[in-house]
Amino acid sequence: MKNIIPLVVSVILGLAAVYLVSRLLFENKNADLENKVSVVVAARDLDARDELSQGSLTYKDIPESAVPRNALLWENVGLAYGQQLPHAVSQDDYILMTDIRIQTTLGDCARQGEWTVPVTFSDPALVKMLMPDDEIAIISTYVSQNVSIDKDMTVSDGSGVKMTESRETSVLLPCVRVIGIANEQGSFRESGGSSGTVFVSLPPQQAMILIAAQRESELYPVLRKRNDSVALNRKDGGVVNADTFAKIRKGLVPAELPEIPNKDHR
Repeated sequence: MKNIIPLVVSVILGLAAVYLVSRLLFENKNADLENKVSVVVAARDLDARDELSQGSLTYKDIPESAVPRNALLWENVGLAYGQQLPHAVSQDDYILMTDIRIQTTLGDCARQGEWTVPVTFSDPALVKMLMPDDEIAIISTYVSQNVSIDKDMTVSDGSGVKMTESRETSVLLPCVRVIGIANEQGSFRESGGSSGTVFVSLPPQQAMILIAAQRESELYPVLRKRNDSVALNRKDGGVVNADTFAKIRKGLVPAELPEIPNKDHR
């Protein structure tokens, strides 16, 4: 019996080691398969007020999900040249756009081949908390017109056509990157303020649809987790209309207030 216990312990430890090694290999494999992004890092230790030049900066390839907020992409490294650092940066540390206080324009923030579109939302509450590089879904609430034939209905043309309207809500764009927010004076800001207007970067066709949607419907932003790959298909959200609420109410008994309210809730 005494000889069996050490053997069992050895087997358990061996299985645990195999599990840990296989898990590390699996995670490394997933990291290798993920898209890499080149970001700007310090090529050497930099002091505060150092002027950034080609020799002081280099790039590092990292997984897309690990890209820091406001990281300066290597494709935009030219924006950093000639700027002064407000604080020291160690070698291999990320260079952030906020660190070097680059005075960028909205055009600099747009992705290659995309257009910048201003969007005014019906409810600006969430916009106050948004920041550039946040990702949002845009929800559209619009009036849908339905055409039906009513044989008992008499109309001037005698066609019996009946027009009805109903409000419907659906996902317009499931994932959009915010590149800027306007303040009350219409100027570019990083965050805060009460304006309901944000700027997003979209392919031309989607940009035109968004412009048209602002005339036809009310738009609402929904904040997404950055680099979240779930629910990227606009059909995943379905549509919310009168049928949706009819199904919600199905089987429910109408609630009534009591004649004498509970004294604990007066």
